[in-house]
Amino acid sequence: MRQGFADLGYVENRDYKLIETYAAEKYENFAANTDRLIKAKVDVIIAVTGPAATAAQRATSTIPIVFLVVPDPVGRGMAKSLSRPGGNLTGLSTAAVELSSKRLEQLKAAIPDLKRVGLFVNPKDPSMSRAVEDRTRSTARNHGVSIEVTQIDSAQDLSGAFETIKTNSIPAIVFMQDPLFFNERKQIAKLGLSNRVATMVANGLMVREGCLISYGPNFPAQFRRVASFVDKILKGHRPAEIPIEEPTRLELVLNLKTAEALGLAIPAALLAQADEVID
Repeated sequence: MRQGFADLGYVENRDYKLIETYAAEKYENFAANTDRLIKAKVDVIIAVTGPAATAAQRATSTIPIVFLVVPDPVGRGMAKSLSRPGGNLTGLSTAAVELSSKRLEQLKAAIPDLKRVGLFVNPKDPSMSRAVEDRTRSTARNHGVSIEVTQIDSAQDLSGAFETIKTNSIPAIVFMQDPLFFNERKQIAKLGLSNRVATMVANGLMVREGCLISYGPNFPAQFRRVASFVDKILKGHRPAEIPIEEPTRLELVLNLKTAEALGLAIPAALLAQADEVID
C-alpha cells in the first residue's frame, strides 16, 4: 500500500501520515480500532477485510472509508451497487463468494478422485460463512463431492479440527477467505502436511508458506491499488461516486513440494493453467 502511494508521488510523513491498527484476530477489536481512528480525526479510513469495513461503517457515516479484501460489498449492505456505491464507502471487492465454486472445481482438478472435502469457515462472519457454504455445497453436488463443514473461530481450534478431518479420512479442506486463516497460514500449512490433508486456500501467499493450492486475486496488487482510491478522495471525489472494483485477474498457485509430500500427482493440464508453480 505504501508503494501505491509512492507510485502516485506521495511521501509518507510529508504528504500523509498512516495510523495503523490491528485486531489481533479478534473481531471485537475492530470497533475499538475504528473509534481510535475517528478520535484521531483521520481524513480517510482504510478498512482491510469485511469485519473491519462493517465496524467502520457502523461507527461513521461521514468519514470516507476505502475497503479491500471484502467479499460481496453490495450483499453486505456497504453499497447500493458496484458502479455507484451511494454512501461513504468504496474500494475493492474480492468476489470471494463467487470464487467458492471455482476453488472446489480447481481442487477436484488437482485430485480427480476426490469424493469428500472439509470446508472451514469462520462463524464470526456469519453472512460470508453461509454464502460460501451454500455456493460450495451447490457445486459439490454437481461434482459428486460431499462437504463436511467445520466452524473455526480461533487459532486454537485448528489443530483439533485437522485431527478430526484426518480421523474421518477426509483428504482435503477448502478454506473460506478470512483474516483468521490468512494470519494462521504457517500453522495451516504445517497441519496440512502433518495430517496429510490437502489445503485449498484463497491467497497465493498461503501457498508459498506450504498450502497446496490457491485461486483468487493478487492481494498485493489490490493493496497497492488502494492508494488510487484515497488519492481521488483527497482530491475531492466522494466515495458515493467512485465505483467499487472487482478483481480483473485471478491467479492459480500450486505448491509441488507440498503435493509431493502428500503423495499427489498434479495433472499436467492443471499445471499448465497455473500462474505460479512452487517447486
